[in-house]
Amino acid sequence: MSKKFFCACLALITCPVLFTGCGNAASSVSADLPYTQAGPDVIPISSDVQVVGLGEASHGVAQYHQMKADVFKSLVKNNDCRTFIIEGDFGGALKVDHYINGGAGSAEDAVGAIGFTIYQTQEMVHLIEWMRSYNEAASPENALHFYGMDVQRFDNNKEYLFSVLNRTIPELSAKYTEALSQLTDENRNSLDTATLKSAKEAVSELMDQMDTFEADIVTILGKSAFDFAKECANTIFAYCDLQLSDSYNATRDQHMYEKVEWFLQHGDGSVLFINGHNGHIGKTSVAGYTCLGQLLSKNLKNGYYAIGTDAQKTKFNSQKDSGGFEVVEVSNSNDLNSQLTDSDSNQYFIDFANAQSDETWKQILSSEQTITTLNVSLSGMQKMLKFAYTTTIIPQSTFDAMIVCRVVTPSTIII
Repeated sequence: MSKKFFCACLALITCPVLFTGCGNAASSVSADLPYTQAGPDVIPISSDVQVVGLGEASHGVAQYHQMKADVFKSLVKNNDCRTFIIEGDFGGALKVDHYINGGAGSAEDAVGAIGFTIYQTQEMVHLIEWMRSYNEAASPENALHFYGMDVQRFDNNKEYLFSVLNRTIPELSAKYTEALSQLTDENRNSLDTATLKSAKEAVSELMDQMDTFEADIVTILGKSAFDFAKECANTIFAYCDLQLSDSYNATRDQHMYEKVEWFLQHGDGSVLFINGHNGHIGKTSVAGYTCLGQLLSKNLKNGYYAIGTDAQKTKFNSQKDSGGFEVVEVSNSNDLNSQLTDSDSNQYFIDFANAQSDETWKQILSSEQTITTLNVSLSGMQKMLKFAYTTTIIPQSTFDAMIVCRVVTPSTIII
């Protein structure tokens, strides 16, 4: 036995807190639940709010998928929101938007285009089907739209881009189809630096060329087709930039922020709803880099309203190395979710500004709380180490509101 291994074993024996975790005991702070509401039926945002963000503590949970629908439906009904933007592929989400606005295919095919298998769930299918049904009865100017803000795929962005160029400037399409031919979803993680730099330069040239031909493209297909085609090209540029970056997470969030800004500039002025992991949506960083929510909060000030999520007990779909899923369970108690321990309700929504008038809630929201934070996977060893699936925040500094659950369960995977 090596000395290093012996010391590691000794540390695990003498520090059981690594396995049991701090904060798993029920909170001794009892707050007044009437300051909360059962669900986000009405979200108390001001008229200044331009973007509402919903974070999720794990992508593989049924209740967090349902919250996407619940929050969005509330904003549609009460706040004139018509745009849903997910932490998913920009080009792929255009296929979802096409489907909900009367396009052919199925909701299952549509969610498959978003770019992450963790979104291929029955809960997401229900949301997409609801959006399509809503649009069947809505006027074109009031139709709902579904978009993506992530930049980690090539194929669907190239498909939309070249479908526009093929119908308008075919010689430009032929030239850059060849120049960008090596960029595919299948090989995206194995591209060498030289290929990425060459492609980045080529797509930059292409965007300049598109500006030159803008009037021709708009005359044939309209301004919207030009704008989305050029933004697909910009997404390809951004992904090359991301792959070349020394700061992957910070660069990715910067590009997602630029996407949200793009939607604000090209939208109809209504409230935007964005959805992603808590770590992207929060107004303060929990991982040492500037996140999407920080950038939105800095630039929009009170125009950004962020909602976080947490649960006391989490069962979620954890993605395996093989690509399949297994159900993993973790627990974490804090002053927020422990309020539900003896409650008949499984969740509550709390708006922090409203709850600040209560001294107990004010204390909870202004003190450090360790919340669950899970991405797409958690190994067997990691689930024994509390720091691997939690992060510590001051709620009122990170979010404007939270949806807090007692127990959450796995989403229904359809692949």
